[in-house]
Amino acid sequence: MLVAVVIVVVLIVAAIAGAWAFGLFGTEDDEKVLVIAMSSDVQAMDPAKTSAMYGPPGLIYETLITRDLNGDYADGLALDWNMNRDDPDHPYFEIELRQGVSFHDGTPFNTAAVRDIINYYAQEDSWVQYEFWAVYGCENKTGWPDAGIWCKDDYNMVLNLTWADVALEFNLSHLYGSMLWPKALEEDGLDLYGTANGHVIGTGPYMLDEWVPGDHITLVKNPDYDWGFSWYENKGPAKIDKIIYRIIADQNTRFAGFESGSIDVLQQVPPSKVTEYEGEDNVSVITERGQGTYHVEFNCQKDPWDDPNLRKAFGYAVDRAQILSTVWHGIGEEGVNCLAPWIPESQNVPAEYNYSYDVDRALELFELAGFTNLDSDVWLENETGELSLELWTTNKGEDIQMGEIVQAQFEDVGVHVTLTPYAETQLRDEAAEGNQEAILFWYSWPRAEILDWHFGTWAAGGSNTGWYMDEVFDKYVTNWTYAETEEEFSDNATAALIRLQEQGAWCTLIYWHQIFAVHDYVTFQGEPGWAVNPLGQEQVINIVDVDINK
Repeated sequence: MLVAVVIVVVLIVAAIAGAWAFGLFGTEDDEKVLVIAMSSDVQAMDPAKTSAMYGPPGLIYETLITRDLNGDYADGLALDWNMNRDDPDHPYFEIELRQGVSFHDGTPFNTAAVRDIINYYAQEDSWVQYEFWAVYGCENKTGWPDAGIWCKDDYNMVLNLTWADVALEFNLSHLYGSMLWPKALEEDGLDLYGTANGHVIGTGPYMLDEWVPGDHITLVKNPDYDWGFSWYENKGPAKIDKIIYRIIADQNTRFAGFESGSIDVLQQVPPSKVTEYEGEDNVSVITERGQGTYHVEFNCQKDPWDDPNLRKAFGYAVDRAQILSTVWHGIGEEGVNCLAPWIPESQNVPAEYNYSYDVDRALELFELAGFTNLDSDVWLENETGELSLELWTTNKGEDIQMGEIVQAQFEDVGVHVTLTPYAETQLRDEAAEGNQEAILFWYSWPRAEILDWHFGTWAAGGSNTGWYMDEVFDKYVTNWTYAETEEEFSDNATAALIRLQEQGAWCTLIYWHQIFAVHDYVTFQGEPGWAVNPLGQEQVINIVDVDINK
């Protein structure tokens, strides 16, 4: 009898627990969970060691200065800042910090924390060391003058500068200038901090709860968050309790999850799905300008691709309108140089240096490079044989589609093309080793300084996967690095871009746009949608204004 009663009780409890699990007994305290699909895992949540700071880091970390949804500079963890040039020989950058902010572990956010973070970023092996070259006082950087970072009090500080670095405001406004945990260096060190086995701590509205590499990243809201910035509607804690980033490499699996409702936000929506999702009653498709290009980059150190005329020829052999209409359904713009068209230096390039579809010009350049049709077939050749190209792409559907169109267009002018898809990480690694002839790839960045990242001699074999090395270009980079005015920066960046165009460093295909699909039960400031920063995913967004009501 007693055993029977126990069994009944256990069954009742199990049934109630199951009902709770399936949401049959709702309460006002039900947890709000948002699920976002990602195509690949985060490499590291630390700007000092990764070139991919978007997604979860943008919700965990905040920056001293922000860019609002109009792209304008706005307050962040700093309320005010000023480049003081009163003494041209001793410029300095004044910062007033927001009060009442703390890191997720309770560490106060103050001037001492900012000083420690800059010292962390200034390490020799840091990816972002260059952002703080103008700042004195980072003792771990050999040769820097020991003039100090002056913490006047807990909330006012001065960065003494070797020159009035015009880039400093920008560097402090994107996620590569994130205010991460000031104890990172002493607790984890550069090798461990920001990885799945180390700490990931910021001041943002979300905190890292769990990171299972290759599977998911779970964030929980910071209950103490009450310092929302001026352009946030909600100044307090986030409305959503938990955000789960599902890492799903297979594109069709991501589509199926979104269409079933198990995924709420779909990032990097391929253009082929836009029309379908726009036809759904309860789905919003959001497009916003991107900050970079899709392009074919050649290995500039591998014969015959070390010839600028040969590389330039391909720039005139591409019918970009066909790529846009066929693959991107008209979303985006024709790519004519290495910078997005809304970046001032892109606009400053005279038209004769930009690329267009001109087969006659392409054939002239092929001939200058030594390749013509020497016999009765359709292929270009020289004394050693017919011209052929091995082109690698990622395994994303739209990348393969673009590769196939480029393959056909190059073959139309007489070049044999072999197309091979790779996983994105493998493609990057192979190109960094210099094993490729050419890759079809993309980038995103809202300022012309990115050219140094892709073409600087110092970056060859790293972010410079085209292995482009040119003293003339490097000289322009040096000039803009030490620029003290926007005009000086822009003049040198424009000249550098013209040099790249003259050298055929890239065959730019299109300027791409960001595309998101969101279920209408996800709202932004009360309306169906999502927050998309026009300057790209490397910017902090006002996630506290996003809600979900399934």
